[in-house]
Parts: sequence; structure tokens; C-alpha cells
Amino acid sequence: MRGSVTRVSRKNGSGSILAEDGNEVCFERSAVGSNGVGEDDLKVGHYVEFELQYGFERPCAVNVKRLHRDCG
Repeated sequence: MRGSVTRVSRKNGSGSILAEDGNEVCFERSAVGSNGVGEDDLKVGHYVEFELQYGFERPCAVNVKRLHRDCG
């Protein structure tokens, strides 16, 4: 899936992504992929690609990778 980062917490490295299908999903620091992009490099508005992992409460984004096309 693809979407845009809508929130990033510098305190704990978590954040949220607005997916192209209109759903918002969360991600954790450990979910950021290792394609040369660390969690400190993700900012609001960055366009990302990710996979959904279904947990106990709600789906979360994993393997988050920044793409070159950013919003705004």
C-alpha cells in the first residue's frame, strides 16, 4: 500500500499514515524499512510505501519505505 505520513512523534518514533484508500494506520519506530531511510528521516507529508500487519487492536503499517514523490 501507499500513503502519506500525517504525524511523527520524535519522542517515541511512532506516527501515522493516511493510506490512499482513506484509512489511517499507525506505525512504530521498528516498522521503518532499512532502505537507507531511518525513522528520523520521516516527516509529515512524505509519501511512503508499506505493508499492513493485522494485530489485536487494529492494523499497523510495517516495512515503511519512503518514496520520492512527496505531497505538497
